[in-house]
Amino acid sequence: MIRRLLIPLLGSGLLLAASASSVFAKCEGPNPPEFCKEVAVSLNYGGPGSLNAGTMETLAIDVSKGEQPFDATSVTLTFARVADGSAVRVAAKASPVNGMWTADVLLPNGGTWTVVAEVVGADGSESRVSVDTIEVFRPPALPPSYTPVTPPPAPPASPILPIGLLLASMAAIAGITAQVLREGSRRRKAEAPAGLGSAATADRA
Repeated sequence: MIRRLLIPLLGSGLLLAASASSVFAKCEGPNPPEFCKEVAVSLNYGGPGSLNAGTMETLAIDVSKGEQPFDATSVTLTFARVADGSAVRVAAKASPVNGMWTADVLLPNGGTWTVVAEVVGADGSESRVSVDTIEVFRPPALPPSYTPVTPPPAPPASPILPIGLLLASMAAIAGITAQVLREGSRRRKAEAPAGLGSAATADRA
């Protein structure tokens, strides 16, 4: 990301040096205008005055004084959301080009944001500069995702259950059969004395 920014940063530095040559004499004169005494900060980013909420954006920051690159030791940006006053502070990083800095910014919400830069010079001076007012786009709403719920597969039937039922059926049949046999044996025993008594009576006659 930093390498991709080096070319535009170098181009901006050369353009700034070329444009400054015409006004440098004014700042060196006996009565320099007020802008020569003030630190100026400008931002350069992809969109035309806008950023995207929820997306990390890399900003190029130009810090100058009297149209000349300003020798700063630190640059901090404060983004404040107009709607609710929420703020995001980002410390910028110095680039190889004097007066040029970069900052990675992630703004959580869309809407209008103000930008203020706090610059500390090599001489210890501190400047608070109102930089810009930007519009931050909200990301498009995504349709709710629906994942069909697949019921878990039914556990396989245990082979023990059919075998148990079969054994229980066989035991029941065996019990019924034994009961029938016992009943038949009782009936035969009960009928045997009556038969014998009839035979004895016939012999006496």
